[in-house]
Amino acid sequence: MLFFGLNPQACTKIVDSHRGDARGGLKGLWRAGIDSPRMLVKVCGITRQADLDEAGRLGVNALGLNFFQKSPRFISKLLANSLLSKWPQGVVSVGLLVKPTESTVRELVLDVPRLQWLQFHALESIPTWPVPRPWVASFAPKCPADLADILLWLERAASCPTPPSAVLIDGHAPGMEGGTGFTAPWELLRSFHPPIPWILAGGIQPENVSQPLQFLRPDAIDVASGVEEAPGIKSAKKMAALMDQVQKITLKNT
Repeated sequence: MLFFGLNPQACTKIVDSHRGDARGGLKGLWRAGIDSPRMLVKVCGITRQADLDEAGRLGVNALGLNFFQKSPRFISKLLANSLLSKWPQGVVSVGLLVKPTESTVRELVLDVPRLQWLQFHALESIPTWPVPRPWVASFAPKCPADLADILLWLERAASCPTPPSAVLIDGHAPGMEGGTGFTAPWELLRSFHPPIPWILAGGIQPENVSQPLQFLRPDAIDVASGVEEAPGIKSAKKMAALMDQVQKITLKNT
């Protein structure tokens, strides 16, 4: 499972010690870092302190900050640092980048040093450079061939300087990267068994979260638009409803 809950230094040390064996390392860290058996939940696109505080109160495991300037959930580095200075204890911070390069990643980590994880969308190639934080590789498959390509990509990425620690499967929407509101291909994902932990994203909301989780077993779910009043403005009521549903589903499946 994902090692949400560790500080940046611990994450970096563990990634260094488990290169090429991410799943083994993550399983151990899951047992050490999280007491509850409930599925991990990440809420992406945080832009307000009130939403940050409410998500922390509800027990959300990870919160995402979107640094893609074309996104309606874009957040400046200045605001990100302000939020991170008041970040809930035990909640992992994740920085989202689109088409990242070595220079943009290093610049982000230097400018926003409290980020614990990174999430990469629209990767144009496997990073051949060391990634300074544990990271998630994001994909939006449309057909079985796409899933096969993702598995091949992950196999090749295992030999890169810093392999991804998890893979995220999102809903496909042309020209959009994350927070699309489009559901991922749930039926196709029945046969998706990646070699590292995986996160289900795409169109998840309190009303439908039970459907994919009844027959899929992702290590975590990632939500954005499904718990919003407007892009970047989270709904406390929807976040609470989602967490309640996830808790019920987890208890039912155990």
